[in-house]
Amino acid sequence: MAPPTNSPIRFEVLGTAPSGARAGRLHTRRGVLETPAFMPVATHAHVRFLTMDDVADSGARFCLANTYHLLLRPGVELFQRTGGIHPFMQWPHGVLTDSGGFQIFSLPGEREITEAGARFRSPYDNHRHLLSPESSIATQNAIGSDIMMVLDVCPPSTSSEAVTREAMERTHRWALRSLAARDAAPTGQALFAIVQGGVFQAMRSESAQFLTEHPFDGFAIGGLAVGESRDLLYSMTGHTAPRLPVDRPRYLMGVGTPIDLVECVHRGIDMFDCIIPPKMAQQGYAYTFEGQLRISKHEYRFDDSPIDATCDCIACTRYSRAYVRHLTQGGHHLGTRLLAVHNLRHFQVLTRRMREAIITGRWDAEYKELVERLAPKTKRPKPTGQKHGAFEVVTTRGGTHAVRHAEHGEVMHPVGPWEEANRLYVEQTKLEQRLSVFRDEPLRILDVGLGAGANAVAALTKAQAMGQLRKRELEIISLESDLAAFELALAAPDGFPFLQPWKTACEALLHTGHWEGPGITWRALVGDARETIDGVPGWCDLIFFDPFSPEANPTLWTVDFMRSVRGHTNDEGGLLVTYSSATPTRVSFLLAGFFVGQGVSTGTRTETTNAATQVENLETPLGARWLERWKRSSARGPHGQPFSEEVERHVLEHPQFVVPC
Repeated sequence: MAPPTNSPIRFEVLGTAPSGARAGRLHTRRGVLETPAFMPVATHAHVRFLTMDDVADSGARFCLANTYHLLLRPGVELFQRTGGIHPFMQWPHGVLTDSGGFQIFSLPGEREITEAGARFRSPYDNHRHLLSPESSIATQNAIGSDIMMVLDVCPPSTSSEAVTREAMERTHRWALRSLAARDAAPTGQALFAIVQGGVFQAMRSESAQFLTEHPFDGFAIGGLAVGESRDLLYSMTGHTAPRLPVDRPRYLMGVGTPIDLVECVHRGIDMFDCIIPPKMAQQGYAYTFEGQLRISKHEYRFDDSPIDATCDCIACTRYSRAYVRHLTQGGHHLGTRLLAVHNLRHFQVLTRRMREAIITGRWDAEYKELVERLAPKTKRPKPTGQKHGAFEVVTTRGGTHAVRHAEHGEVMHPVGPWEEANRLYVEQTKLEQRLSVFRDEPLRILDVGLGAGANAVAALTKAQAMGQLRKRELEIISLESDLAAFELALAAPDGFPFLQPWKTACEALLHTGHWEGPGITWRALVGDARETIDGVPGWCDLIFFDPFSPEANPTLWTVDFMRSVRGHTNDEGGLLVTYSSATPTRVSFLLAGFFVGQGVSTGTRTETTNAATQVENLETPLGARWLERWKRSSARGPHGQPFSEEVERHVLEHPQFVVPC
């Protein structure tokens, strides 16, 4: 690993825990930054709702500003005239500038990425700009930050391996150009490289190895906290951090919540930034060492205690929960300001607490306590000890049993299998109403992701309960690559009692792949769904689309597979329902030829997604409001595919969004 020569910063490690957690000091030209450290985000040369005195009073000694935004407003010339960002925003401490790459790649509308850099139009005056590694460094030179970042390519975490590799390799080339530009005109500013590689461990290793062979002053981990699960965020961080030099700071970009900081410090990260403290204050949330607190709750109406009795910020030492609630309920800006002051102070106290525990050798105990206090309670399903293959039975927070994949940790039906299966797949599709209308041909359901059997059995149960009111036969075709979860649930009657009335049918499905009863047929096609779907005869009226998430099972969320599903969906009234409401999911369905709309809430999700062959079959079709949000989204492409002009054209020209003349 090439050490930097005459580096403007110096990092010393004061303590390291067995997990890799580190406490240190980063010596910079504007003083010492004690690590672990959280940097408030001052995107436009200010932190939301706060003065820079408020930021300093919180204990922060570095903040982050954004090159893209400051390039456009107020512009390079102003910083050249004022002597940089520090006197401009009255901040005597350290500043780190992001390169602007993430904002460019998430821009709506026209922008072109080439080896030269990123060409885009300003949303303010439509003026064309080229942000290259060299111009990014020149802009950061003018801003006068103490730590600069190389220009990188940050694809969505759901991108394919080929797209991720292309972005990583371009990031490497741009990093070397950024380093050469910094060294060509030394200004006393440090430069950090950015490790990319998406959620592919081999690429993360490759990126770290390449970049650490060059004399950068520090290293960041980029391309995370952009849509992947917490488990993937932590696993990628834990994989990458040990591959970075011990003698230089490690910075995890864009992270995160208090529990994210704890988990990533545990894995060896030194520096963090995120907009969460003021953003969550704006939404009425406060962070405490007893967990997240929503101040708008009715229970705080007469509560004269502080937000957090252990906190020494002005919001906690002078005001009550009742008062802050009164302010936020009335939409008064002071309420948001007080919560922002508190949240930022909480983050600084948290990093100081972690630092002291590492230095004094108490990290393991401190880590366990912080996780117990700060981890979201809904993320802690407890294993029952029942296992089979790659699956295990867990108890959810609501007390129901569910099946979890032991390797990637995803839980099938986290709010409870029976409740979710009926609400999302049976009631929402109006299955009873469909079965009560006579047709010669059976109503056919394509069950993508048999899992523990809840969705299919919920449909069977509804059909049987209708008795003579059912006027149409029912046929269910379940696709599944691994029947172990189904076997496990069937062998656990206490946790999955809804399977027991159908035990004979379930056992027949496991042994022969087929079961037939009065007016009902159930088949299972076992194997890769991309291949077994070819065995589905004809069209299906309903699609229960319930595979694992795009992170855990990316191949079933691609446009290609969704086109295969669309090819088996009845053109007259066909409807697909799924739990995901992610933007890439909806884009994928649109590109596959579906009309797309909002689905019902499941408890853990405020909305889900419906896709239909006719827009009339959607109760709440996506409209202009969703389209505007999509244009501003940082994840505009479909799953496994980068955003492109062609994708944009297909979405904008989709019949769902074209207004008839």
